[in-house]
Amino acid sequence: MIKIKKLYAAILFLLLLTAKSSYASSWVNFPASWDIGQAFAVSVTSTAAYTNPIVTWMNRSIALNVEQGGAGIISYGLLGSDVRNVKPGTYKILFEFIQGGKKYRASGNILLRARQYPKENLTVSPKMVNPPKKEMPRIRNESKMIGAALRTMTVPRKWTTPPQPPLSSITLTSSYGKSRIYNGQPRAGHNGADIRAVTGTNVRAPFAGTVLLAGFHYYAGGSVYIDSGNGVITAFFHLSKILVKKGDKIEKGQVIAKSGATGRVTGPHLHYSLILGGQFVDPIPLLSTSITKMLKSGEPQQVN
Repeated sequence: MIKIKKLYAAILFLLLLTAKSSYASSWVNFPASWDIGQAFAVSVTSTAAYTNPIVTWMNRSIALNVEQGGAGIISYGLLGSDVRNVKPGTYKILFEFIQGGKKYRASGNILLRARQYPKENLTVSPKMVNPPKKEMPRIRNESKMIGAALRTMTVPRKWTTPPQPPLSSITLTSSYGKSRIYNGQPRAGHNGADIRAVTGTNVRAPFAGTVLLAGFHYYAGGSVYIDSGNGVITAFFHLSKILVKKGDKIEKGQVIAKSGATGRVTGPHLHYSLILGGQFVDPIPLLSTSITKMLKSGEPQQVN
């Protein structure tokens, strides 16, 4: 009789355990407001398994990883807005994932605040402001190649935070977001950070990834673009020497190029860009933080 009672108790315990594990609690996390041009973090977390997490922001759908962490399972994302073409206002963010055969959707709004970025007057070669007609086919072709590279969307996540600084010493010569005036002619805001570097300085990859594009372009000079998954792309311009080629697998911290003064420049330096879901953001703040710290600025919302 005692053995039978123990058997019933064991069966009851297993039934309760199964019922408990089949119940899922899920959340999404994103900030209520943020500055234009600055990167922010988002996440999906759940106590039970889910698949196909996607976040849609600025008309781009970004596929995320599913990993162990948080309340049990988590998907991390890095997003932002480009100072060149995004205006202050409220923008929708949408999360989607599949759990237990059901598709869940959670949406919210993020208020993007205006941020003051300084102006900068630069003097460069006249052909770098008003290119000769013979150079226009090249410029258009390069623009198409760059556009295709920036639309890349892959998983798994190869980026980890904080990133490896691209240079051993970070001294800015021109910060992100500056409104630039070349030879008296206004141009779009600076979509990266210029870092002091003499020609020939080693340039290292901030994240692991795959080379999307490498070559010498009219405006950017020697250029390398690296995809690190989940819409995270880094780019490096004005290089004197490129040490990688399209398709190469890159390790975090690997030397990928030498800095230089090619393309539209006033002197040797490294231009470093961080692109998140197609949006160029300020890459410098991310060098001194982590995805975990960034998520603390968000406001979790329960989905189920």
